[in-house]
Order: sequence, then structure tokens, then C-alpha cells
Amino acid sequence: MLVHICCSVDSHYFLSELQKVYPEEKMIGFFYNPNIHPKSEHDLRLLDVRRSCEMLGVELHEGKYDDADWTQSVRGLEDEPEKGERCSVCFDVRLIESAKMAQTLGQKTFTTTLLSSPMKTQQVLFAQGDKIAQDFGLDFVKIDVRSNGGTQKQNELSKKDNLYRQNYCGCKFALQKQREKQGRFPLEFISPVSGQVMPGSIEYRNAVFAKRDELEKHNKPYILTQQTQLIWRCLSAKVSGADGVIPSYILAHSCSKKSVRLGQLLWIDVPEIGRVGYSRRDDSVFLTLEGLNALLHVDYQSVEELCKNPLHYQDELHLRSQIAPAHSLIPIVIIQKELEGDMRLEINSVFQEERVFEVIEIKMT
Repeated sequence: MLVHICCSVDSHYFLSELQKVYPEEKMIGFFYNPNIHPKSEHDLRLLDVRRSCEMLGVELHEGKYDDADWTQSVRGLEDEPEKGERCSVCFDVRLIESAKMAQTLGQKTFTTTLLSSPMKTQQVLFAQGDKIAQDFGLDFVKIDVRSNGGTQKQNELSKKDNLYRQNYCGCKFALQKQREKQGRFPLEFISPVSGQVMPGSIEYRNAVFAKRDELEKHNKPYILTQQTQLIWRCLSAKVSGADGVIPSYILAHSCSKKSVRLGQLLWIDVPEIGRVGYSRRDDSVFLTLEGLNALLHVDYQSVEELCKNPLHYQDELHLRSQIAPAHSLIPIVIIQKELEGDMRLEINSVFQEERVFEVIEIKMT
């Protein structure tokens, strides 16, 4: 039997139950989800599905990530609500490809782990699965694993086996609406061009689950937790003077500023820090690249280099704690050298609470 897999949380429990109902049937998994945005999130879910299938002894095949074709297939349905017409088209895209894979592998039956998702309408999936199965000369297996506490058991199993539990269905349109309803910025839509790994990002989640896999590989005990953290992102920033834009780097946890006139900076010697520039009109603080190099024992030659190869996020927070109170939100700006003259500062930043996955290794005594 070919089983289309959408994610490990749904598939882990679904496959376990399917193996109980069909103990003599060989289960073949097929991960095909071009709807998942962005690709880094798709790859993380695929990584977790591989782990789940290995745990369950299920053979896994991986479909192509063709998000451009998927986007074309749902054109005109971008504003449809969750469980609406866009979702129906998305089901068809994935189930049709699954039926083709079943034929290629010589399977007569297929099904989908979407049936276990509380975000999907089960009867709609039954009908679509039957129609597509008929078109391809196959049988669609309809099974209800949600009833009688199934959804709760699914959640318990995903936590017990330390699965990656994503917090949105997958597609960018549903994600946008979900975040708007929550009053939160969709962090999944942005990624630093510098490649800096920041808490709350998909890249950070990838690193966390890579650590999980590495600890398991070496049989080291650990716990997987989700911790509420205050997440910060700088969406845009500009420092300008009489001669135009000044190359700069905005330190983590700097709050927003709407084109604030700073006046001429007052540069003073601060013990154990060095030369620091203070605005005469605002709470913004400036540090030269030389000062940053001295404080963190690094060797950046230019602000442009710093922007392309930034500090580790924790190093930025450490630097902030040396210049200002550890939990301050004042803008701290790195510039090449001390400057004279009137300056302006504009920052557009976001702060919001997020549940962040963390892996904690248990040290044996």
C-alpha cells in the first residue's frame, strides 16, 4: 500500500494505526508536498519524516519540490480560507501524484496521512481520494484515526518520540492568514541575507533537530522542549548624514525608530569599553568597528564585512550587555569610525513571543 505522507506528526500515528489494521500489508511512504513554504521548512519536515519512517520500518520515496507548479495550480484561490477550495485543489495535486507513484511501484491501493490531520475535512478527502483512485484504476483506503481520542493519542505519540511539531499547515497563503489572525509577523517569510541563524527561524529549527539526530546517533540522552522566547527581527534600517547614507550594522534587540534626528554624537571614553557615541537628542548609542573588534576579540575590516558575515546572535546579545543594561532595547549601531555632524536614524524592527524548540543534552554523572 502506498501512503502519501504530509508530515511526521500526522504520519507517525497514522502509519502505526495502519500497520495494526493491515498487519500483512507492506507500507510504502511517499513524501510529496510542494505546497510547503519555504523550501527550508519543506526540507525540515522531510528530514523528520525520514526519521519517523526509519523508526516504523517504512520504505520512503521522496517526490519533487515543484512549488512553482503548485502555485500555478492554485492561482486565483489565494484568498480562500483554510479547508476551502484552495485546499481541495491542493489535495488533488498531491493525491494525483501519489496515485501515479502507486502505479509506478505496482501498488493497487493508496491513502494519505492527511486523513489524520484535524485541519482537514475528512469526508472531502474520502470523496476526492475515491474519485482519483477510480481515474487511475486503484483503491483508496479510507480510515478514521481521529475518533475515540485519536487526535490526542497522535499528539502524545509525537511528543513521546520527539517529533518536529510544526505550527502551521504548510502553504504561504494559509500561513499569512493565520499570522494575521494571531496578530503576529510571519517570521517564516524572511531570512537574513547574511545567513545568520536567529532564534525562531527555520534555520534555527533545522540546527536544533540536527542536534537531536546527532545525539540519537551516539545514544546520548536528551530532552526536546519548546520554550517561550522574545524574538527580534530588523526588517530595515538606515543611518544617514549630510553626505548621504552611512554604512552601519544594527545590533540585536534594537527597537524601532522613525527617522529620528540624532544631532551630533557625543563621543566619550567608557571604562572597559572604549569610545562610545551618544545621541544628544535620543537614546541611541554608537560604537565604532574598532571598539567592536576590541570588545569581542574579532578582526572585522569594514562594516560591509560585518553585514555579510555577522556575529553569532548570542555574541550580539553579549555585546549589548557590555554597552547597556542586558535587557535594554535602545538602538546600538556599529559604524566604521567616529563621525561629526548631524545624523538621522531609522529602524523598522519586530519583537514578538514565539515558542522555540530547544534540545538539551542530559549529562550523565
